[in-house]
Amino acid sequence: MTIHQPPVTRDGDRITVFEPPDEPYRLAAFDLYRDIHKGIRAELFAITSTAGSLDPTVRVDREAIADHVAAVGETLRRHAHHEDQFVDPVLVEHAPVLAEKVTSDHDQLERRFDGLELLAREAVDSAAVDHRRMIHLLYLELATFTSAYLTHQNIEERVIMPTLERAIGPAAVQAIDEAIVASIPPDEIARTLSFMLPAMNTVDRVEMLTGMRQSAPPEAFAAVVDLARSVLSTADVVALESRMVLS
Repeated sequence: MTIHQPPVTRDGDRITVFEPPDEPYRLAAFDLYRDIHKGIRAELFAITSTAGSLDPTVRVDREAIADHVAAVGETLRRHAHHEDQFVDPVLVEHAPVLAEKVTSDHDQLERRFDGLELLAREAVDSAAVDHRRMIHLLYLELATFTSAYLTHQNIEERVIMPTLERAIGPAAVQAIDEAIVASIPPDEIARTLSFMLPAMNTVDRVEMLTGMRQSAPPEAFAAVVDLARSVLSTADVVALESRMVLS
């Protein structure tokens, strides 16, 4: 099957992917990146903002940011693993240059964030004279990493997602997403939903919860509803209840 390939340039080992400028953006029939990427963005923004605003002289605050950075690192590693396992084989078959780009990005971003986790942990036990310097350095490094990660997400969302849809169709894309979700333990799903649901809009939440209601056992859906009520604002819960019956 021949599909449209996005513009790609290669300079030695460096691969650059450009969003086609003449193609107006359209929503994917099924977007496997949308919800989790919103959650990841929210977490990256949160740790960056916190690193910039916390009191560097307070140990418990330094410990909290180090723990949060470590939790985000684990999320990023799991997310990349899911993509490598379930999305990459399709890309290798239909868009091998893009597959190579994604694999390279994942490797580089993971190594880079490993360094941020180490920096955050070292800041906890650093000498008093170094507290302010190390926390500010962590803030700068988190901001720079977030910029790089946003660029990576943009390629996945605006280049790879349309490529997948054209290559295998929306139903097959949805099947990939379902396979990813089925591979995730319940406790990990709960942790992911806790930061993903607040980052989504009401339409996103209704769509996701409607799908869960249709596919999940009643007790599992009830647990997700309880979780949603605990992490969403009162206004967001009211908006959700105005669109669907949760109980």
